[in-house]
Amino acid sequence: MLQRIHDAFGKWVVVLILGLIAFTFIFWGVGNDFVGGTARFAAKVNGREIPLQEFDRALQQRQNQYQQIYRSELPEDVRRELRRAVVEDLVRDEALKQRVDEQGYRASDEQVIQSIRDIAAFQVAGEFNNAVYEGQLQNAGFTPAAFEALQRQSLEVSDLQSGIVDSTFLTPAEFRRYIELYNQRRELAYAMFEADAFGASVTVDDAAIAARYENSQVSYQTTESVDLEYIELALADVAANVEVTDEELRAAYDAERERFEIAEERHARHILIEVAEGQEEAARAAAEAVVARLRAGEDFAAVAAEVSADAGTKADGGDLGFMGRGTLVGPFEDALFALQVGEISAPVRTDFGFHVIRLDEIRAGEIQPFEAVREQLAEETRTREAEDEFYERANTLGDAAFDAFDELTSVATATGLPVKSLMGFPRSGDSSIFENSAPVVQAAFGDEIVDSGRNSELVEVEETHVLVLRVVAHHVPTTKPLDEVREQIRAELMRERAIELAEEAASAFLTEIETGADPAARAQAHGGKWNAAAWVMRTDANVPTEVLSTAFGMPKATADAPERSSVALANGGQAVVVLTGVQAGEPSTMTQDDRDQRQRQLADQAARAELTGYLGNIRESADVRIPDEILNPPLF
Repeated sequence: MLQRIHDAFGKWVVVLILGLIAFTFIFWGVGNDFVGGTARFAAKVNGREIPLQEFDRALQQRQNQYQQIYRSELPEDVRRELRRAVVEDLVRDEALKQRVDEQGYRASDEQVIQSIRDIAAFQVAGEFNNAVYEGQLQNAGFTPAAFEALQRQSLEVSDLQSGIVDSTFLTPAEFRRYIELYNQRRELAYAMFEADAFGASVTVDDAAIAARYENSQVSYQTTESVDLEYIELALADVAANVEVTDEELRAAYDAERERFEIAEERHARHILIEVAEGQEEAARAAAEAVVARLRAGEDFAAVAAEVSADAGTKADGGDLGFMGRGTLVGPFEDALFALQVGEISAPVRTDFGFHVIRLDEIRAGEIQPFEAVREQLAEETRTREAEDEFYERANTLGDAAFDAFDELTSVATATGLPVKSLMGFPRSGDSSIFENSAPVVQAAFGDEIVDSGRNSELVEVEETHVLVLRVVAHHVPTTKPLDEVREQIRAELMRERAIELAEEAASAFLTEIETGADPAARAQAHGGKWNAAAWVMRTDANVPTEVLSTAFGMPKATADAPERSSVALANGGQAVVVLTGVQAGEPSTMTQDDRDQRQRQLADQAARAELTGYLGNIRESADVRIPDEILNPPLF
């Protein structure tokens, strides 16, 4: 969007850029990995380039995701790590695509068509809708051909992955060992020493508080923040003031009538006879024999299940569902739309072989009436008419802020937009003010803006929401007065001392029970709570997670030779665990359904591990070259 705004800078900029590019070519040439110090590609995988545009698009998406999560500007080390992760993902995907091509995986037109028809986003009332399909692709910037190519590639990769997964197996011995471990039971007792139980006996004097304050002042600082003035402009606000007439809307309806048309669709079945090399006539004869059988009254679904070479539809009687024009290869589509309901075609030759087609049903085309789409058209028209004004006003806003340099009052006068104030905007951002705070943080805390009083450049908060800002005051972190943080420090010291007392109590308790003391009595004496021995499984929800994890990590034990261990609790307390028995899980104690489910789960885990290893091997064996500038971009 900002590119469009800056397009108005003038032709002389274009001339200058072209001159610089020409200068670069003269001195660097065009056959190198770098042009004028800039990489020509994101990576090369076995000699095949991954375009920079693909890397930039993927990197921007990943950065946007992180910024939406953390609502702040990303540190430089995080940015570099994201660059590395994104380029590695692209390298791995490219290496996988090349392996798919080498192994000869291919998706037929019928498979691609069916996979697209199964996508819920392209359906209306559970049925594929061609108008919705084309509209969705148009909104996403795809042509049908480009999307179908991506879908074909996805199916081919999926076939390879499925082959690896399907080849993974689990031996009976492996499964038994898994059940013995997963369903293992352990007899354990434990004592809990909660930190909260010791808090009442803790006191903290002012000297300790003062000492903590002096030694840890950095922990008691204010948050860095800025006071801002800003002027913002949103497309929605511009569009809200745009008036549209019925005449405009009817003109838009007539001009885009095909958008609201649901074209005629035909429900078909087919049987595919493949053509082996040099066997054209034999395949044609086989297809004609199928036609004869069907016209003689044999059941289409039964014949399809018997002879069709289309694995994706034969089990469903060759059912292709409803299809509109433009979704099938030419000869097939021409034959289908020439049939009458119930009619069976002569053999139709395509690149996949001979097809025998039956038309089962025709769904007539229709058009949505104007009134049904009037509000949609009105919103689209207002937005469309507002876009040019929005970009023009955004450009004016940026120019006016640049000219004004260090004040926004004259900018407000020039643009007719109000100056807004924001006090205490933190470096971490504030999503309650700006849902996407990261660009605002980046602008406000930038070295050139934060302490200069200068107006920022145009900030793109969202694609249709921009602003300019200036920092009125910069509040650097300062140490809070002791009186302000006194009670906070007191609570911290009391909590720390309570945790220490819990640890001391647990240690004393463990020493005593190792010499034979009664655990229930000694736990109570030390301010803890004893839980008597019981058999538990590793999924027992009634036992604290830390206790379970420790118990199932301890060596085998018996009542005569127990194992004991202490463990810190997440809430700051301590537990002492006493293990007195271990029993292996038995498959015979499980129902068949449970065994089948566990076996599937373990097989899935093994398959994922196998697939991960396979992808890793592909990556390692590929000849990969990544320009250093991609991983370590220059700062300037």
